[in-house]
Amino acid sequence: MPHTSSAAMAAVPAALAVLVVGVAAPASAHVTLDASTTGAGARSVLTLEVPHGCAGSATTEVAVRVPAGVSDVGASDTDRWSAAVTDEGVSFRTDHPLPDGMREQVVFSVRLPDRVGAELVFPVVQRCEVGDSAWTEVGEDDAARDDLEMPAPVVVVTATDGSSADPAISSGAMSYGAAGILALACLGSGALLLLRRRRA
Repeated sequence: MPHTSSAAMAAVPAALAVLVVGVAAPASAHVTLDASTTGAGARSVLTLEVPHGCAGSATTEVAVRVPAGVSDVGASDTDRWSAAVTDEGVSFRTDHPLPDGMREQVVFSVRLPDRVGAELVFPVVQRCEVGDSAWTEVGEDDAARDDLEMPAPVVVVTATDGSSADPAISSGAMSYGAAGILALACLGSGALLLLRRRRA
């Protein structure tokens, strides 16, 4: 059961909570979920893309069920969507239905569990002016998921290592390292010059 917090909700800027791409999408396209990081125990920003409506009907709500082990769910309202975080997950509702021919991305943040290899299933229910689409089917592996008609998005937790470190921290460490190497080089050159002068 996810734990909600106002701090977590504030972590997702309203300007980033929804993106719209005005292009038509194939009717067979699936909803997708992209994670800013999949590292164990990390805070991740999840971007859910809704590629189309329900059999031609405009979308009015997107509800995501958050799996066990995921915590600190956060989301923010936008000009189109009202975000709500509950014990079960997060939902985005609108009074201005999204036309069938428009792609939509909604964004929320979570804390991933610590267990490396955990497969986190995020069932999604897309509600429309007429009907709904339940993206809730689960496959045993990637091959099985490819054959599903309405697959639920899945995130696999990975190990945390140097490659998944915060870019700002990594950049700062690299700058410090470069400066240190330069300083050592200058110090070494100065010492060598002083030694030569003494010998002369």
